[in-house]
Amino acid sequence: MRWAVVMAGGNGTRFWPLSNPSHPKQFLTLLGAASPAKSCLDRLARVVDHSRILIVSSTCHRQALAQALPDFPEDQVLWEPAGRNTAPCIAWACETILARDPEALIGVFPSDHAISDVEAFAKSLERAFEAAPGRIVLFGIEPTRPETGYGYIEEGALLSENLHTVASFLEKPDLETAQSYLAAGRYLWNSGMFIFDARTMHGELTRHVPQIMDIIRGIVDHPETLDTEFKKLLSISIDYAVMEHTDCAVVMRASFPWDDLGTWDSVSRYFPNDKDENASHGDVTMLDCRKTFAYAGDARPIAVLGLENVIVVSTPDATLVMDASRAQDVRKIVEARQTSRDEKCPD
Repeated sequence: MRWAVVMAGGNGTRFWPLSNPSHPKQFLTLLGAASPAKSCLDRLARVVDHSRILIVSSTCHRQALAQALPDFPEDQVLWEPAGRNTAPCIAWACETILARDPEALIGVFPSDHAISDVEAFAKSLERAFEAAPGRIVLFGIEPTRPETGYGYIEEGALLSENLHTVASFLEKPDLETAQSYLAAGRYLWNSGMFIFDARTMHGELTRHVPQIMDIIRGIVDHPETLDTEFKKLLSISIDYAVMEHTDCAVVMRASFPWDDLGTWDSVSRYFPNDKDENASHGDVTMLDCRKTFAYAGDARPIAVLGLENVIVVSTPDATLVMDASRAQDVRKIVEARQTSRDEKCPD
């Protein structure tokens, strides 16, 4: 049977000050009426039965998840007592599903992506599930700009229509390298979405990170040990743990428009621009500005004068002003502020 896992445990530090561990970005209504997590669930329900969709989230997000997704069954949520990155998250979900369905095919999806063409996504997901037995299928996104904030996948040999081997995984490039990737045509953005059969992923995790799997199997067999044992897990991404080493990876070029809502810069692209490429949300006045985005997240107005390539975000808790090119670094502000207990999720 087909299953889906939605990863919704991040704290969204790059969306500070609007996002914090008590109200992380995946449960906020940044764009439109639905939160990114709700939109993700709605997309998946077109292909996977709702009863076979699991959410993996942080225990400090219980209230936020309940408010954003009040009808989602509690017994379909895996609550992480500490953040340990995507490899332990996927391992726990995979082992949990395998215990219920040894023939499971699983799709894993971040909860905070923007996908506007839901029908095209559903069709691509159907094809990915069909290709999944014995493989780990990744959705690669055809680049539309020389993006330096994403990892890339280099397409290898053609296996079948729109399915290639993976020649290499590449880290976030500098601008010159990103421009060369865009020109070459065989480099795709790594979307962070995976579709695989559970036995294949189980085997690859056991082969490459056995120390993680030993702990995860103990947690699945003895759930009462979760709080103590989960914190012993190595914090590592699935890319470093498995994908850069496995021979089972293949890449499918996605046929749907995609964006990673990872930074304020990415959100700004969804608001109309004026003639000077400025965009805004809320009560905002701009004069003599270019390529500037202002987000008024409360009742107070924002006025911006004579700035270029700047992002301004105002909320009842704090105000952020930054050069737009530093959008990836907002988490450094969060760390530097030594955030208060209500902003920080416990380890």
